[in-house]
Amino acid sequence: MPELAEVKIMADFINSVSKEEGFFDTIEKSEVSKVKTLLDPFEGAVFSIHAQSRGKELMLELELVGGDISGTISKRLQCGMGMSGNWIYIRKDAPQLENAFKHGHLRIQSTGGNWLILYDPRRFAKWKWVENWGKDRGYCPLTEYNEFQQVLLENWHTHTYFYTPLHLVLMNQRFFNGIGNYLRAEIIDRLDVDPFLPAHALSLDELHRLCKITHQCVIDAYSLGGGQLKDWSNPFITEATNFKEWIQCYGIKEKIKDASGRTFWYDAKWKNEK
Repeated sequence: MPELAEVKIMADFINSVSKEEGFFDTIEKSEVSKVKTLLDPFEGAVFSIHAQSRGKELMLELELVGGDISGTISKRLQCGMGMSGNWIYIRKDAPQLENAFKHGHLRIQSTGGNWLILYDPRRFAKWKWVENWGKDRGYCPLTEYNEFQQVLLENWHTHTYFYTPLHLVLMNQRFFNGIGNYLRAEIIDRLDVDPFLPAHALSLDELHRLCKITHQCVIDAYSLGGGQLKDWSNPFITEATNFKEWIQCYGIKEKIKDASGRTFWYDAKWKNEK
């Protein structure tokens, strides 16, 4: 947590705040944050913010307001949400401001004095200035579906990595950018194949089904407001009821610890195969 759907929802939320506020002039981190990235991109000048997501990646594009009329001056801040990171918006006179600052380790203040905050009680979230998306992550199964599918079709039965068990392959961000624990469980459960067999054992037809199910699952999770599980809540404050009804496997069926130490939920009929 958070996974693809939650990161996209957070990008939507940041853009909604940016539309309301207009411009920002301050970025700071909390005193306890250990992230070393310097945070004064335009030396105190006013800037706008636009957020994008790609799988598990969240990018803030900061654009200088005014300045050189010959071209746009912008910088990109890539944010990793860690295990519990989320974005919140707090007005300067809100009684919750002190608590928001307690766990708000990246803080962006608007010209009106209000705060857009990366809130992370567990402190695993990170940020850094970048030129583009991470090279170690693949295409987004939601927004770049054709490219995502093509990479799998080209590599699935030839690349030696796919001799790895299927349930581990789905956690590889090079091929399944944005897929995490709950999406893995729901995708494999709907695919209804043995998750402990090598991934390359899937037939071409099963591989096509895997691509389509992955795409549909991330669409569902996003449209239902994200996986409001454990530490993550939808920043738009939507109910989690429909999402919980959508879940068929995660937190319900059989479970084991996988090779990376993550809990994997699966149908008990495959138990003797692991």
